[in-house]
Amino acid sequence: MNKYRKFLFFLSSIGVLVVALSFFSFKTDIRIHEGYVAQTPWENLKVLPQNISKDSLDHLMKNYAMSLGVKCTHCHVPSKADPKKLDFASDEKMEKEIARGMIKMTDDLNDNYFKPYFPEPKPNQVHVVNCVMCHRGTVNPEKYLSQMGGMYKTYNPERDNRKEKIMEEKRKH
Repeated sequence: MNKYRKFLFFLSSIGVLVVALSFFSFKTDIRIHEGYVAQTPWENLKVLPQNISKDSLDHLMKNYAMSLGVKCTHCHVPSKADPKKLDFASDEKMEKEIARGMIKMTDDLNDNYFKPYFPEPKPNQVHVVNCVMCHRGTVNPEKYLSQMGGMYKTYNPERDNRKEKIMEEKRKH
């Protein structure tokens, strides 16, 4: 009987130890409860939203670079403090202002000419027109775009253009 009690004591001790360890193994990381740490305000974002995350901004900039076939130095100058790093806030390069104008243009095209005709429920953002659509990996798409006239039929006032007239009327109202 004594061996039986010792065995039960041993098993119950192991059981209590397992239960105690299981409580500690499921303890949440205290840093999770500290809450979300907001991104520090961006310097000199004039067109892109101030609340854009670092990951989204990095992805967007890489997309712009690939669409134009350039590197970050195309729009950004080296930092005066550390020339190995870039000064992303600087407006020294005219290319950065041109890029802002292009972003506004594509946003305008998407918002005014594509989003209104999307089916319900409409998404917050519509990206039908983007940089690569015209640039196709080149900084200046002039060569490619100069051949566009030959790709489309010339305007013929005799053709059926009822759809264009309806669209034009919708835009007026």
